[in-house]
Amino acid sequence: MIQELIDRYAHFVAHHPYHILIFVIILSAFAFVMTSTITTETTGLEDYLPETIEAINTFYDIEDKFGSTDAIYIVVETDPSYSGSDEIRDLRDPRVLRYVGQLSELALHTEDVISVSSAADTIKTLNDGRLPQSLREVQELTDKNGLLGEHISDDYTMSLVRIYLIDSNVDLVTLKVELEKIIGSTPRPPSVKTTLGGSSLEGQAMEESIGPDMQRTSTYSLVGILIVVLVLFRSPKYGFIPLTTIVFGTLWAMGYVGLIGMGMTSNTSGVISMIMGIGIDFGIQVTTRYRFEREHMTPADAMSLSLSRVIFPMSTTALAALIGFQAMSMGELTFMADMGRMMSYGVAACMVAAITVVPCLILVADTLEISRIFTIFTKN
Repeated sequence: MIQELIDRYAHFVAHHPYHILIFVIILSAFAFVMTSTITTETTGLEDYLPETIEAINTFYDIEDKFGSTDAIYIVVETDPSYSGSDEIRDLRDPRVLRYVGQLSELALHTEDVISVSSAADTIKTLNDGRLPQSLREVQELTDKNGLLGEHISDDYTMSLVRIYLIDSNVDLVTLKVELEKIIGSTPRPPSVKTTLGGSSLEGQAMEESIGPDMQRTSTYSLVGILIVVLVLFRSPKYGFIPLTTIVFGTLWAMGYVGLIGMGMTSNTSGVISMIMGIGIDFGIQVTTRYRFEREHMTPADAMSLSLSRVIFPMSTTALAALIGFQAMSMGELTFMADMGRMMSYGVAACMVAAITVVPCLILVADTLEISRIFTIFTKN
């Protein structure tokens, strides 16, 4: 029964390649549109584990009641130009404290910021709401109690302004721009430098790198696979056509990811390369079997027989791969489940592409009278 259905499908594809290609073009256009809707998402430690774990539940409870535990830091450091000069080398200097206080006040009025703490705030608390006018006064206030250790390093060369966010889903790109504007517009004391830091911004930087990394790794994979296939088949036609397996398969898989709103993270950005490495096998199997049958049969008959013989073993291979990838979701690491689902989508899509796009393109290439078309154009 199954083999009979396979034979019917193989006969249909072999004798209606243009109809299949029209359907492929329509499907690919839709997938391309859906691919453009894929979003990149930042991940934190809590995103690696399911919500059923007690520590993760506690983490979300803390966020609900006290706001996000995520923080961004404005880092102020000493940056003297000359050794032995009277430039600022101790960030307890009142000039630096006033500067830090201005940064804190401006940052507090930025959208999505719930609270700000700095060395200036601590010293004001110790000094009746005022900042001392000399370094000596600051030293007398803080040398014994050690309260500045949270904001100023032991060697007094680095000071932190801690900016706490409302929640972990704030627009970090916009917030970073606003904080950079604050840093750029606030007069800075001489011989100090100011930068932004923190794990939240690291996640945002990772999010920005996902797209370029995916493009770079996908390109390297595609070029490497092309070289191997060209060497294997020693034919540009039979070398390039199998590549459509991973081109269309990856496009359809990513289109489906966009359709269901799954999103990409730094952990899943490498799945495209893995899909390509696994999916090309389907295209190679169809092409290799067709070239063997083509030696003594017409293109349509050779393709019909080839598909009827390779679909079942290819389906078995794809099913085994799908079971393995879906098993990745059995663990407690959620990013492994996401990766397994994306790999499953990719392998299934490459399998479909191998039995639709590849045979149709091969038949078109083998039956199209290219020399005749070229002659007609040259005569005109």
